[in-house]
Amino acid sequence: MSETSCITCLCGQVSQRVSPTLAESFSVCHCSSCRSTSGVLCTSYLVLNSPPDINKCCLTEYAQSANVSRWFCAVCGAHVFAYAKHADRYYVATGLLETTIPSEQRRVTHWGTRHTRDGGLSRFLQLGNDASANGDVTACLLGPTVANDKENDKNENNGDIHSSRLQARCHCGGVDFSITRPDDIRSRSVWSPWPDLLVPYHSASLREKSNPDDVKWWVCADNTKYLAGTCACTSCRLASGFPIQTWAFVPKTNIVSAAESGTEFEYRSTSATLQCFESSPGVFREFCNLCGATVFWHCSERPGVVDVSVGVLRAQTGARAEDWLDWVTARVSFAEDALGDPLIALLEEGLRAS
Repeated sequence: MSETSCITCLCGQVSQRVSPTLAESFSVCHCSSCRSTSGVLCTSYLVLNSPPDINKCCLTEYAQSANVSRWFCAVCGAHVFAYAKHADRYYVATGLLETTIPSEQRRVTHWGTRHTRDGGLSRFLQLGNDASANGDVTACLLGPTVANDKENDKNENNGDIHSSRLQARCHCGGVDFSITRPDDIRSRSVWSPWPDLLVPYHSASLREKSNPDDVKWWVCADNTKYLAGTCACTSCRLASGFPIQTWAFVPKTNIVSAAESGTEFEYRSTSATLQCFESSPGVFREFCNLCGATVFWHCSERPGVVDVSVGVLRAQTGARAEDWLDWVTARVSFAEDALGDPLIALLEEGLRAS
């Protein structure tokens, strides 16, 4: 990696040069605070050699705890910087860098894995013992757990394993909703103009947007689970600030607002802190404007099926919520956007081996 690197978020409002420090291994954090604050299943940061410009008008600060602060773009929601008070260090989110991980570096250090209960994505980011070094499996990459992060951990999995609803909640609690189990009537009543979202972007099936057989690809395992997958597209990377996005595909009719239980779900009724960014015509990304968590992706062409960011889900079984989600392991969606990125290549290898 060069001495300095340019960072840019999805909307382009955050753009500056930073000087990151390349560590011996690439650190990935799976702790509950990183997941619920970012909305993704794992975050990754690099230490900065000097303080960044955090006084940009488009940057919003979120004081996660007395020890950790994070900054995200107020327009598109991309996480940009973090600061650990105990170490007096600034960090930059790696998804915004020109290069997320050098090609010669394939060693990954995992943090906060014990918070996940099931290992989260660390299960797929291994290359044998030589490349699976673990850091402190209980601590956050940015620093030790403190009081209000412990409170967040306590509420991480508060539902019953046989519950008919799965809670989703960001770190600050501003976004709070539930997902109901798939059913034949509501879950299969919606429609998609293409038969599978996880095919390569430039393939004919997606380009033609044709689903003549009305494939209900979002419901799996005999209509008992929702499809979930990993995404490496440039838009998701720049919108979250991190290289790996994880989505669960849920019919809008199966999403229930916590504040208005029993009524039809609407994005604006979910929370006053939910903010929308139209990343392209008819394509909408929703994030919490208080803590910055990525929450939803949806579009006008497929309004009935919503992409829910898995990091905000709080399943008792673990971060991957495998009692609710059926994970695609054949490939990483839009991996062609990350050609040459060893982290995504490692993820694809791990998924196929699982």
